[in-house]
Amino acid sequence: MRQSFYFEGQVTKKADTRRDRTRPFVYLPFTVPPRTVRLEVSYRFEHPLRDEFAGGGGNALDLGIFDPRGTDFLTGGFRGWSGRARWNFYITPTSATPGYLPGPLTPGRWNVCLGAAELEDPVCRYWLDVDLDVLTEDQEPEDVEASSRPAVPDPQPVRGAASGGPPASTQAGRWYRGDLHSHTVHSDGLNTIPELAAYARERGLDFLAITDHNTRSHHAEIDLLNDADPPAGGAGILLVPGEEVTTYGGHGNVWGLREWVDFRCQDDDALRRVIEHALGKGVLFSINHPKSIGPPWESPAVRAPCMEVWQAVWRWYNWESLDTWERILIEGERVIAVGGSDCHSVPPARPSHPHGPGEPTTWVYVPGPLSEKALLEAIGQGHVFISEDPGGPFLTLSADIDGDGRFEHMMGDTLEVPEGSRVTIRVQYRGLAGKKLRLLRGRDVIEEMVVETEEVTRDLPLVISELGYLRAEVKGFRGRPERGEVVHAMTNPLYLRPLPR
Repeated sequence: MRQSFYFEGQVTKKADTRRDRTRPFVYLPFTVPPRTVRLEVSYRFEHPLRDEFAGGGGNALDLGIFDPRGTDFLTGGFRGWSGRARWNFYITPTSATPGYLPGPLTPGRWNVCLGAAELEDPVCRYWLDVDLDVLTEDQEPEDVEASSRPAVPDPQPVRGAASGGPPASTQAGRWYRGDLHSHTVHSDGLNTIPELAAYARERGLDFLAITDHNTRSHHAEIDLLNDADPPAGGAGILLVPGEEVTTYGGHGNVWGLREWVDFRCQDDDALRRVIEHALGKGVLFSINHPKSIGPPWESPAVRAPCMEVWQAVWRWYNWESLDTWERILIEGERVIAVGGSDCHSVPPARPSHPHGPGEPTTWVYVPGPLSEKALLEAIGQGHVFISEDPGGPFLTLSADIDGDGRFEHMMGDTLEVPEGSRVTIRVQYRGLAGKKLRLLRGRDVIEEMVVETEEVTRDLPLVISELGYLRAEVKGFRGRPERGEVVHAMTNPLYLRPLPR
């Protein structure tokens, strides 16, 4: 037996500007009766956004749903979100459209949620249908499940995956390369998780964070793939479950938390509560692409442990993110710089961006075997540098503070030595010759050289006299020299803290 609900209404633009972080969420309540075995929602609205990157203009209403546990901020009964990526979805006890969570269709009051993501028109009208399949007394649940056709195909097995698990490592540790920002069919990406994992491993990555927008529907599949033998169904890569918390005032990544993180933040206080909620669970939060085409981070007073200083290719306005990060460091705060491709498609899917997994690549030093826990702990320590792709350049910064020839401190560490102490700073580079290698103290370049060979180790004496930080970067020309230099690689800081004698 089918029961249906129909909604028609409008969302009114609240500000003259196209972007308004207080854009409303509209909740459309309906009642799910006992013995419901399938829920379907479809909708449409006026003047749909044509292409957010091409500037085509239009409206965009995001789509999601909450169950009878309610819609309260941080604690609501989240059951799925697809944003503007789909016009319909379904949920059953055993399956659901990617982005949505299968499970019991608990009787009671449910709410479809519409988010006013983009409003070009003063008023945007919408039409929405909810259809419920409810068992009659003579039906069994299997009858409806067997006749249900999913709205989105189930993920397919990995095609052409590399064999074997993650690269062998020793307790002495090693550098692992990966990507901390990517999307799949569980939000607005075009590939299944196995397809993306296989492609990333073929690119030479050791780990990949899958950070689909505002959902956790991909986490269970990731855990199944990681537990497979070999991992990722043969892709041989560590997959890290994440969520891109996609608010209307900026985006942020959470890694390693296997629960939903709320995104319905309409002011700085709500955003702080979300970040504190994630950090309270013992995981990391990263501010994503804080630049004009980000979309930007509209809460500069709200900080997080990490920042995506490099997203996609360097010329994609990453100098703005770098400037934002440096201003925070100069203020005396510690924020860990990470990179992420924000990849949305790989072959065989159609290209949606001019870059793929590992562009840029985040390199993390893990002091033992690679695992999710060890990886995230190392990122939290700032033992990270970023390069333009999995091929490098390789760039590290370390320090010997006692003159014994052992460089026991690396990027992310603090050099606590008596004021006036002389330490040795080591910059190691591996990459193309002819590039410009620079050591910076704050924004000031204290050493610069054009590398003449493909491997360079440079030791520099330094007197520690004031608080600050050091970092290294490699710059040069690429593609069209008339467009200026790009950054090929950059490190996290070594922090300087002189102690009174």
